[in-house]
Amino acid sequence: MKRAIDLVMFDLDGTLADTGRDLANTVNYVRSRLNLAPLEDRLIYGHVGRGVEHLLRSSLPERCQDSFKEIMQLFLERYENHLLDSTVLYPYVKEILDYFHEKKRAVISNKIHRLTVLVLRGLGIEVCFDAILGGDSSARKKPDPQPLNQLLNAFGISPVMALMVGDGGTDVEAGKKAGVLTCGVTYGLGKTEEIVAAKPDFLIDDLRQLTDHFC
Repeated sequence: MKRAIDLVMFDLDGTLADTGRDLANTVNYVRSRLNLAPLEDRLIYGHVGRGVEHLLRSSLPERCQDSFKEIMQLFLERYENHLLDSTVLYPYVKEILDYFHEKKRAVISNKIHRLTVLVLRGLGIEVCFDAILGGDSSARKKPDPQPLNQLLNAFGISPVMALMVGDGGTDVEAGKKAGVLTCGVTYGLGKTEEIVAAKPDFLIDDLRQLTDHFC
């Protein structure tokens, strides 16, 4: 039996869009400017999902931390100009957004809001969402439930009628803390073992499977 929901909240990186290559290329561009050898993409992907600061700090040696503000600015300037070089929507994104067109639809990303909007706009789906929150849209970001609670309050929707969909443990943890249903995806940038260990209420291999569980 399908569960009725009124609000579906999606993570961006690794859930709606495969942003990994552009993020990895930008990290390695910064490393090259610092005379550091490039990292393998898969190592960088493991740090995606907790915001740009975490991604960059985790990809640089300790000696770079003293000049981190300038390094962050270099990253942001480069990424903003190359955030759609290789980024694409995952399969069935447009179909699933259409499926939920009568529901409230939102994006909750730990990526900076401005960059989140630019990615969604560039991929042609910004207009599909009733709300878009980035990592700087709330005082705290995922895995804290604050951004989810912010949307629940704004829309006047009970947590039991809402769903959080994401590829990382941070998405599931935030959803559980907010009291909403959670759905992990196995196709994204996050490690499958991490999303499984987070114990989401549902686990899917592609977005079409949401139609099997929700209406």
